[in-house]
Formats: sequence, structure tokens, C-alpha cells
Amino acid sequence: MFCLAILLVGCSTQPKEYGVFLGIDSEEMHRLDKYDIVVIEPSAFSAEQIDKLHAEGKTVYGYINVGAIEEFRPYYDRFQDLFLGIYEDWPDERWIDVSSPLWQNFVIDGLGKDYAAMGLDGFFLDNTDVYYHFPEDDVFQGLCTIMKGLKSYGLPLIINGGDPFVSRCMEEDTALSLFDGINQETVFTSIDFTNQTYGQQSEADTEYFQEYLSKAKEYGLSVYLLEYRADSTLSKQIDAYCAKNGFIWYNADGVELR
Repeated sequence: MFCLAILLVGCSTQPKEYGVFLGIDSEEMHRLDKYDIVVIEPSAFSAEQIDKLHAEGKTVYGYINVGAIEEFRPYYDRFQDLFLGIYEDWPDERWIDVSSPLWQNFVIDGLGKDYAAMGLDGFFLDNTDVYYHFPEDDVFQGLCTIMKGLKSYGLPLIINGGDPFVSRCMEEDTALSLFDGINQETVFTSIDFTNQTYGQQSEADTEYFQEYLSKAKEYGLSVYLLEYRADSTLSKQIDAYCAKNGFIWYNADGVELR
């Protein structure tokens, strides 16, 4: 599940240019005021409201969950035969078989078509991590099919997480033909879902992600970071890292969808 919240914390030097706001609806559009690039849940907004955001100079990405499905989605029951298992830490969400043409067509010709018609500037695609949990070639190829289909709308695509999928695409030199950028969560911060607490990422994991993001940058992908409750000291470290590398980051207040 893509985790997000609505406040920057402890980032006095960071321009508020990027924010992820899946947990809000159109009645809370004021929360987007200070941000230039925003990610929203398209089903909670109208085309007219997206036009209003554009008039305010914002770039608006729409969230699509390509690799899993949440119980609250109106189409949840329609795809139960394609469920692969419960999503750890998100019991109301299920991994889905992305190799199924039924799911591929729905994402591309249903969600993609409807959201593109709303005037979004791009798609923010979550849960390509399905390939990490189910590392079969047909899962990888299914994700590629979905990317190609969504690319047909002429909008940039940002992949949230999914480093095994993204890494294989880079190795096969197909990444730039399939998507345009990546958003990586918890490079510097960590989440304890059991105790609902936040902390600092392990040195080993931070080093792994930094190496991965360096490869993505060198390959030509744009890079965004999503962190959780980084304090002022850690925020300065992240600021410096992002400034050095030309990355953009967002410091979320928690994993709650509000």
C-alpha cells in the first residue's frame, strides 16, 4: 500500500514543491496550496477541480494501484478470482495477478482512460512490488504490458517502489520506454507497522537504496523520495543528499491516509 500523509515536518530548508495526498478529497484542496507537484487519488476529484489545480500552477499526478487492490474500491469484488494473497501490513488489500489480461485491460482501458480524460499530468503507479513477492516472468511481463498501455496516453509515469521491477527494466534497457521516474519510500526513515512508530532506516538499507537511486539517475530516470517523520537533523541530511543529486523529497507525517 502506498503510504502517505499531508504534512512536512522539520524541513525548514526544503522547498515545499512535492507532496503526496492520497488521503484527501476535493473538500480539502487547500492542503495542496503550498505544493507545486502533487499526487492525488483521482476518484476523489473531478476534472473541473483538476483544472483549478492547473490554474494554480500545479502539476497533478493521479495514483493508480497497478499491483494490488483495496477493499474500498468499487471494483474489488469483480477481481477476487485474481487475488494472489493478503498484502502484509495492509490486511484490507490483496496482491493481484497482473499477468491476467482481464486486469491489464481494466487498468489500461478503464482506470487509465478515465483518469487521462480528467486532465491529469501523469500517473503515479503503485505496487509493482508484486514482482518482488511473486518473481515469475509472467508477472514481470504483465507489469510491462500495463506500463506500455498506460504510456499510450502520452503522460509521464512514476513508479512508486518496485525496485526489483525497475532494476530489471534498467538491466534490459527498457525502463525509459516504459516509465519516466521513480519514487522511493523509506530511504532514510523506517516504519514499524506493528507498534505504529517511526525511526531511522538501517545503514545497510539506506546504502542499498542510495546505490539503486544512483543507478536510476544515471539511467535517466527522475527520482523522488518519500520519507516519514524525519526530524530536523535527519531532514537536513536528506536535504543535502537530494540537493547534491537533483532529487525531490517529501517528509510525511505518518502512514495514515489523512
